Amino acid sequence: MNPEPVFAALPLAAVEAMTGEDRVPGFVVHLPVAIADLDEALRFAYTLARSLAMIAGVEPAGTTVSAEDAQHLRHWVFCDRIMPDRRRCAHRADHDGPCSAPNERAPSRPG
Repeated sequence: MNPEPVFAALPLAAVEAMTGEDRVPGFVVHLPVAIADLDEALRFAYTLARSLAMIAGVEPAGTTVSAEDAQHLRHWVFCDRIMPDRRRCAHRADHDGPCSAPNERAPSRPG
């Protein structure tokens, strides 16, 4: 499987979630990890994001993967749909079925 990059305009709720009055300014950590295969990179990013989810300030749903020489083209690891509570859906980017809130367990993918 070699998914195409997902491009979507950010919904107003997503913009408000990132720029709202209750948002505390801070820094974003960029951690380059080189993996030769896109599917392996997506699996690694998913696992890493889920393992860090309990740390305050970590937003696993915003995880993306890009080619080293095309970092402006990003593959979403998680679904980018915004839920009513202003958080993103907890499922993988290419999930079937309805979206779910981050506190609901996302189905695992074989492999």
